[in-house]
Amino acid sequence: MPDSMQADLALHPLLAQDDVRGIVFDLDGTLIDSAADIIKGMRLTFQHAGLGTLPDDYFPDNLHGTSAGIMQAILADMGWPAPDDFTQLKAQYVQHYASLGHGTTRLYAGAQDVLHACRDASLAMGICTNKVHAGALAATHKMGIHGLFDFISGSDSWPQAKPSPVPLLETIRMMGLAPEQCLYFGDTSVDAECAHAAGVRFVLHESGYGDQALKGMPHHFAFQQWDELLNERPISG
Repeated sequence: MPDSMQADLALHPLLAQDDVRGIVFDLDGTLIDSAADIIKGMRLTFQHAGLGTLPDDYFPDNLHGTSAGIMQAILADMGWPAPDDFTQLKAQYVQHYASLGHGTTRLYAGAQDVLHACRDASLAMGICTNKVHAGALAATHKMGIHGLFDFISGSDSWPQAKPSPVPLLETIRMMGLAPEQCLYFGDTSVDAECAHAAGVRFVLHESGYGDQALKGMPHHFAFQQWDELLNERPISG
């Protein structure tokens, strides 16, 4: 929005309900479009491990799991042998991904305005992602949004990752709230399943990465563009 425009941003009624005290967000495919960096990190990992080279136009069906889950899906897709233990491969991926510095990762248009409006409305905010915690911290710092969140949870923050409800429930607990006081924003079946199991209302970002299993899964609200969650409110005078 141009600085000269005399308007502020009013939250969508979804976010202004009296029983909504906090919002938890997935990260990849929800707040940030990081697919290109994730795939490049995977490509480098597989190449250096001598497993093979992903095609330039390759896009995996699974961008919603943990790094090991994404790797397993890609290996199966490409017909490459999977190791019995993914520990070393995961560590290599984390290093390769970090080396890219989130160079092609971007916030979805309008997401930052929504985050700032939520903060201005004194809503508690957290992140619950299947990205490793260090990667989530690095990404939010790079995107300039880190300071907006009360708590950030990664796949390695708890004994279980999504779709287990544990990460979301623990994130909400760390925010000092109860599940019924929160919304969870996500873009895949993993997020929907996690929210349902945790008893948290699920808000679907339809322009994220999605997956086949998401079709038909229930949601409390759905949107395609982040600016749908804001209204311009002219300021008089």
